Amino acid sequence: MPAIPVYPLKGYSITVPITDAAAAPVSTILDETYKIAVTRFDDRIRVGGMAEIVGYDTALKAKRRATLELVVNDLFPGAGDTARASFWTGLRPMTPDGTPVVGATPVSNLYVNTGHGTLGWTMSCGSGKLLSDLISGRRPAIAYDDLSVARYMDGFGRGHSPRLAGA
Repeated sequence: MPAIPVYPLKGYSITVPITDAAAAPVSTILDETYKIAVTRFDDRIRVGGMAEIVGYDTALKAKRRATLELVVNDLFPGAGDTARASFWTGLRPMTPDGTPVVGATPVSNLYVNTGHGTLGWTMSCGSGKLLSDLISGRRPAIAYDDLSVARYMDGFGRGHSPRLAGA
């Protein structure tokens, strides 16, 4: 089976201990200026986002941490202790066209659910439901042809689609 073109997309995150619960966020917010999300987890604030195409480089960059800390301190002054924040990076799988690959492969009983990039958590439940339907032979509630691995493989077509109930 040819390789599915999925590449690492680097993102950054800090987790900040809350020092003033009243000043901390109560729900998730998205900051479009910095392309990050801020979420409260009990006694912590998680700030994550950004996207870099840098291969498998997981080095932590001080300027990225500074940006994440700026967001916390600007939006929620006094809410957390950024000096005690844990800072980390992760690689998110992404396809060249930004659309995930969900469904059957040419290999019998091998299914994939990858390439969501920055929308992994956003699309996880829907992708999981789609994959569950396909594996179980149920007709999915959505059209899914554009998510097929077929778009990356010559000669891979309808003959490899799972058999669906009512088809």
